[in-house]
Order: sequence, then structure tokens, then C-alpha cells
Amino acid sequence: MKYVPSHRPSWGVDSPAWSESPTRRQSRGQLCRGALLAALSKLILCALPSFAASPNILLVYVDDLGYGDTAVYGHTVVKTPHIDSLAAEGLRFTQFYAPSALCSPSRAGLLTGRTPYRTGVRDWIPPDSDVSLGRNETTLADLAKQAGYRTAVIGKWHLNGGLGMADAPQPRDFGFDYQYGLDAWVKNAAVAASGKPRSGPMYPDNMYRNNQPIGATDRYSAELVSDEAIGWLNRDDAPFFLLLTYSEVHTPIASPPQYLQMYQQFLTPEARANPLLFYREFVHRPWRGRGEYYASISYLDAQLGRVLEHLRKQGLLDDTLVIFSSDNGPVTDAAITPWELGMAGETGGLRGKKRFLFEGGLRVPGIIRYPALVGAGTTVDEPVTALDLFPTLAEILAQELPDRTPIDGQSLLPLLRDETWQRQQPLYWAIETPDGMEYALRDGDWKLILDGNAQPRYLFDLSRDFYEVNNLLDSEPQRVSAMTAAFTAYQNSVDKDPLRQQRERNGATHAAGPGA
Repeated sequence: MKYVPSHRPSWGVDSPAWSESPTRRQSRGQLCRGALLAALSKLILCALPSFAASPNILLVYVDDLGYGDTAVYGHTVVKTPHIDSLAAEGLRFTQFYAPSALCSPSRAGLLTGRTPYRTGVRDWIPPDSDVSLGRNETTLADLAKQAGYRTAVIGKWHLNGGLGMADAPQPRDFGFDYQYGLDAWVKNAAVAASGKPRSGPMYPDNMYRNNQPIGATDRYSAELVSDEAIGWLNRDDAPFFLLLTYSEVHTPIASPPQYLQMYQQFLTPEARANPLLFYREFVHRPWRGRGEYYASISYLDAQLGRVLEHLRKQGLLDDTLVIFSSDNGPVTDAAITPWELGMAGETGGLRGKKRFLFEGGLRVPGIIRYPALVGAGTTVDEPVTALDLFPTLAEILAQELPDRTPIDGQSLLPLLRDETWQRQQPLYWAIETPDGMEYALRDGDWKLILDGNAQPRYLFDLSRDFYEVNNLLDSEPQRVSAMTAAFTAYQNSVDKDPLRQQRERNGATHAAGPGA
């Protein structure tokens, strides 16, 4: 179901479809309006364009930000005014899913609309690996270029073994005119090689511009990314597609002192006394509190705010379709590997975390701002996935979907327009996990989790069991049987995917491993 505000988008008509209060929307059969008026209004709306022919597209994909890590999604401490404003001025999903519970496969799914196991990216991609997004995949940037857009990816890439690898497919091979950012996560190689605590701020020295190394920098990661984005946006008047991929809040996290100061009360004496250590020296040190994690989120929010404010001042924001989400669930304080120590991500109470197929590893923030299409303050409860963005943007850009390969996403445009919309196939996830639960399938309100041998292990009714506490596997044998059959059919489709088989015939390598 969908909640809508009393505010009406500026479509030039006083549409009944946008005149309701922010309570649960009634079905059309329950609307207390005359049939003639309803029919007339529908005809008027259908005759009007609901968005510009070539809207700019800003797709913001952040790293490891949990479902409960922002104020608008319920965090009671962290300040995220710019992300909150995006939701207040647009549409917020309550059940938005990442394509995977890990970074590289999630990004592969985002760009292609295809479940990651189809694309050649099954797990995170280690440095210098020969694994990459398949060269034969069609991406969002390809669609945008076909529609006459200039394209850029600014921020984290992590769809190959390194941005400096000459023999690896690079962003330019996937439709991006311009690239700036880093392979996977922030590094300060000189300090790491010394083995000593840092004596200064953690400025990254692993940034690339158009696949050429930048070298030493003098700012924190998110500021570098926002500066580059603003500079690139100023270079041309053509419509743009910008994939803006902040590496925050992936460990090791680092933020300017003023953001640490905001959360001093959540830092331990150890952290206050050693403010520049962040998470470089964490394995044998005491608990540092949650303040550094909170600071990183607010710093990310402020840097995104700079880009949004630039678009606003240039008069471009309302002509830009802004999409905000995260690549997977957060790293919580329940550390299971050394690099997770000191993190404090929030799932909003959902079970699980990054690298797990419970809701906490998959459900993430999802926000869309575009006044010509969605009303301010709208909330949508339908379960959707970042895979849906590929066919949605293809429809907005008037581009045909690739006919040579299955697309797992489904266009959300009817849902955004408040037209009849129903998901046509289940949601599917596959990834190697620490607990051995490798597969998940969601069909309607029901979610089935299977182990690495494709044996059902959990069944949840998410409409009644938000936190995945009550395993109904034994009490719903018919449903388990039906969903297992649906999973098997889906898995067969993935195994027989034509592009995947083509790459395997050519000897392509798939990312697989324990995950990071």
C-alpha cells in the first residue's frame, strides 16, 4: 500500500489522485467520488506528460549504510538533515532492497537490473583480481548515453580488481564518459606500510581520475567526491547521468574534527585521546564508542547536501531525478571479523547485518525526489529492489530493454504514478554467507531462506513478523513446497542465463569467497 500527502505535484491540474491526506490510501473502488469526475480526471492526467523528456539523473549509492542509520528511517541520535529533506520533498520506500548483502554484487545488480549471479560478480572483488562485471552487460550508463546524456561515475567503483588495471574492464567500457574515485575503500598506503599510528588525518591516496592515479590528497574522501561531482556538473549543459557513490560509511571511516565534536558524548576517553586513529588501529585497542560512526554518517550527509545545494542554486534540482540508496545492510557492533570492530550500524531492529540474507543485510534506505513525478512526503510500502531502477530509468529515458538477456527488475514507473502495479516475479538473492544461508526468495509477504544446498531453512511472514523471529517452515509445508519450486525455476534461469554462459565459455572468472 501507498501513503500520499495532501500536497499536489505541479501538474497543472487539481488531480483527485493527489488530494488525499497522509493516511493509508483507499482503493479506487472505495473513493467517495462520482464516477464521471473520476473518469474525467483520469483522462486529463493521461493526456499530460508527468515528467520532462530528458530529466537529469542523480543516482546516489552509498556504502554500508543501514536501514536504521538515518534520522528519517528512525535513528534517534544521528543528524541527517539533507537525506531527511530528500524524503520530505519526495518519496520514501519502507521496503527497499539491495540486490545483495555485499558491495560488488549489489553494484553489479544496480547497474544492470540483473541479479548479481547473472553478471559474473558473486562476491566482493579482491584487489588485483581478474574478476569483473561482465563486458557483455548493458548498464544504466549505456542506456543514458544512447539517450544523449553525458555520464559519470564519481566515487567508489569496486566492479573490478582495480581502477589502474590495464587489462580489466573499466567504467569507460560500461558507458561512463568520466570516472573519479577509488577501487573499493579508502586507503592511506604510506601510513599503512609504516605500521605506526597515524600522525595526521586519513586522506585517501588511492583515488583515480579516468583510471589515472591521483596520488596524495588533502581532504577526506566524501569531500573529494563532492568537489569532483560539482566540478563535473559545471562542465556542460547537456542532460546528465551521474552515479555518485560515496565510500562512507565503510570501514575504515574518517571524518573532520567538527563532526567528531558533534558526537563527543558517544566517544570513550580512549577515542577522545586518540582522535586520529579512527579504525586503523582497532584490533588490540579498547572499545571507542559509537561517535566515530555517527560522525561519518553526518559527514556523508553534509557532503551530499553540498551537491544537492549546487543543483538547487543552478536551478537544476527540480529537473533532476534524484535516487538515494545503499549497497547493503550495515556493519553492526556485533563484530564477527577484526575489520568490523568499532562499527555501529543500525538495521532499525531488523535481524541480520551485512553479509547475511536476513532483512538487516538486505533492506536499505530508498528515496526518490522528482517533483514532476512524485509528491512531497510520499511513503510507499510495496517491496521493491534496486534491480527495478534499470527498467524504470529505461522507460523514463525511452530506451528499449536489452532483448538478449533476462532483466530481473520491474519498472516502478506505474507505481510512482500511482497506477495499478503488481510484482510479476519473486525477489531473489544469492550470496555465500557466514551462516551458510546462501539463497533467499520473497514472494508477496513471504520470505524463504535456503542453505547452500538449496534446502529450505527459514520461512517468514513479513507482514506479521517484521523482525524474522517466527520460523514457519514446519507449519506451512504447502507454501514451502510452492516457494521451493519457484526458487528452483528462478535458479535454473540464473544458471542458464545466456550472457553468463557466454562468459563461462570464454573462461571468465566469477567472484567467490568469504566476503569482506
